[in-house]
Amino acid sequence: MSRWWRARSPWPGLPALYTGDVHADDVTDLIGTHVNELLGSMASTQRARSYLAWHNYQLAAELHRRLVGDRGEHDFLVVDGLADCAARIAVALAITQHAAEQVILQAVALRDRLPQVAQRLQQGRISPERVISVIARTDLIDGADCAAEVDAQIAAELDLHDGPWSAERLRDMVDRIVYRHDPDAVRERRRRALDARDSWVQPKTDGIAQVSTSMSAENARISQANIRALAESACSADPRTIGQRRSDAAFALMSQTRFECLCGDESCPAEIPEPGVVAAQTKIVIHVVAEEKTVTGEADSAGFVAGHGVISGDHVRDLAARPDAVIKPLVPPDTPQNPDGTYTLSAHQPADPYRPSAALDTYIRVRDGHSVIPGNATSSFDGDVDHVVEYDHADPAAGGQTCPENLNVKDRFFHILKTFGSWVDDQYRDRRGRLRQEFITPEGLVIPGEPENLEVLFPGLRRIRFTSADTPQQRRGSPGAPPPDPRPPSRRRTRLAAKYARREQERERNRRRREREERERDSRDDVD
Repeated sequence: MSRWWRARSPWPGLPALYTGDVHADDVTDLIGTHVNELLGSMASTQRARSYLAWHNYQLAAELHRRLVGDRGEHDFLVVDGLADCAARIAVALAITQHAAEQVILQAVALRDRLPQVAQRLQQGRISPERVISVIARTDLIDGADCAAEVDAQIAAELDLHDGPWSAERLRDMVDRIVYRHDPDAVRERRRRALDARDSWVQPKTDGIAQVSTSMSAENARISQANIRALAESACSADPRTIGQRRSDAAFALMSQTRFECLCGDESCPAEIPEPGVVAAQTKIVIHVVAEEKTVTGEADSAGFVAGHGVISGDHVRDLAARPDAVIKPLVPPDTPQNPDGTYTLSAHQPADPYRPSAALDTYIRVRDGHSVIPGNATSSFDGDVDHVVEYDHADPAAGGQTCPENLNVKDRFFHILKTFGSWVDDQYRDRRGRLRQEFITPEGLVIPGEPENLEVLFPGLRRIRFTSADTPQQRRGSPGAPPPDPRPPSRRRTRLAAKYARREQERERNRRRREREERERDSRDDVD
């Protein structure tokens, strides 16, 4: 047998075909290599990581079959079949015994419970990190009658998206599917998690330690809001970073000692609250989205906690029963129902067609759940509602409208990046009726956005319509419009208008590309 750990790695000689036709050894010499090709090569490497993870899981599953077999995964002995099998992996790869056991358990789960998800890992449709999340979040349906159907539906969702999945969207998708097939599994997982709540200290290097606490999602959000509020009570001259102030604020809250501003100024304007009264002085809002019948107990659909994810119907009712809970329906109770069962609300504020109405603003945040930027975990209730196609203040009827199809939530950083940079985004309904986004880099690379939003979890959102009221600002030449400027312009269009026009041309090119690809896909489906 060859000494495989002494063998020279063949990977440096890997053909560039496997890395998107770009070889890392040559990139500095390839002056003509485009930025898009470098990004594409990174995407190819991600798919390679997925394939190699699948390959390792296949090997681990085979080791389990040979060394553990039908004896069961856990015997009464400390060194049972699973431990003995994992020990080989741990020593061979120089990882801990626990890590090796986790690899085996994940491999067996993919083989026996999630074979179709495993196939998508092989194809590169899901990353190694995300597949671990799928395994963990489907653990309680192991052996259930619905396990095969859950596996198939998760795989089908993965097939609908060409780009990578963010951790939050994938988590919500898996939880949604599991809950609809087996609500008891979600309830049991929550009960186990609450029973296992704890607080512990983990030593770090250089005299630092980390305090960790597990608790319910709503308590965690309240605790973090209290810490943030106390940290922000220091004045702007405080020399500490935001993170340092939050650390000191957490200690002050836990030890019931006073939090101090360290600016050193005797006339410091900071108003530091006394220990134990931060919660009373700070308004903490936790947004929970649920169907009305779930709140009243007439139905048992899943709910959603902003910044956390999908929760059970029982959890929704627990939160609604809190004495400090305020329940606000998205559609006001006195809103008349249309003959087709829909409801119509105003899209924007009466005096300003640029600003969305309170109803539309809430609708967009509920629909998106998170920032639409791939990989960004910002809650939609903490982000900015942005016009996708830029609003034309000079001629509102011609520019991007204030309507659901042209609004989405972005985190503050990307909102600024789009506004002042050269990024372009677009939003559209795909052939299945799902709202999708695309992002175009300054070099023209089209990156697909997130695969779904909360319309899938709350289909009642599709029954809400928004209409724009006719305002003087929308009618060109109306008495309410300002008179035209008699001075001749210095250029045909402003720089801002030129930028908006370029962006709209970019969107139009990509819309034509999408339509062509969908026609080709439909033709292939007809042939199949």
